Amino acid sequence: MRIELHIGRLIFDGIAPGDTAVLRTALESELGDLLSRDPVAPRQDHHLRRATPPTIAAAADPAAFGRHIARAVHGSLRLPPGRAE
Repeated sequence: MRIELHIGRLIFDGIAPGDTAVLRTALESELGDLLSRDPVAPRQDHHLRRATPPTIAAAADPAAFGRHIARAVHGSLRLPPGRAE
């Protein structure tokens, strides 16, 4: 199965401009790993409007922040328990 995910824009306050590449690389890598290990069932609408943001300090390591964002995105792709589409 091929999954294509387009993230239009991520906006963060408190992330240094030099840290954005590290954050992006960690997010892409972690999300790819998560989807490989634990694929999600496709949603009928194929659209996700909003992911729940992770609760961590903006001053955290940018790679760790990217991994947390990836986990939030992966979790938001799942249907709520007990709900089938």
